[in-house]
Amino acid sequence: MDLLERLADVRRRPRAYGLTTFGEVAAFVTGMDAATEWQLLDGFRQFLAAKSNLGPSLAWQVLVIRMAYPAEADEFWATASRSESSEATSVLFGELQSFFAERETSGTN
Repeated sequence: MDLLERLADVRRRPRAYGLTTFGEVAAFVTGMDAATEWQLLDGFRQFLAAKSNLGPSLAWQVLVIRMAYPAEADEFWATASRSESSEATSVLFGELQSFFAERETSGTN
C-alpha cells in the first residue's frame, strides 16, 4: 500500500489506526511526512495559506482548524479546543485530497 492509499484508508477507518482526534490524525500525517524526508507534504502549508487567505506563517495544523471553524479563527482557546474535532479531521482529509490532486495535475513530486 503506497502512502496515498494509506491516507485514504486512515480517512475511511481512523479508529483502526487508533486515531480519534484531529491532533492524533495530524501527528500521524506528520509522521508520514517525516518518513518521506518531508516530501509528502512539501507545499501543503503554502497551499492552505493561499486557499484560506490566512497567511503563510501559520502551521498547516492551525490553518486546517481555522478553515474548519472560520468564525472562531482569531480565538486562540477556541482554536485549541477544536484540535479534538472530527470536523477539522474531515477538512484535513478533504484538503489533502485537493492538494495531492493539484500536485499530480501540475506534475510536481
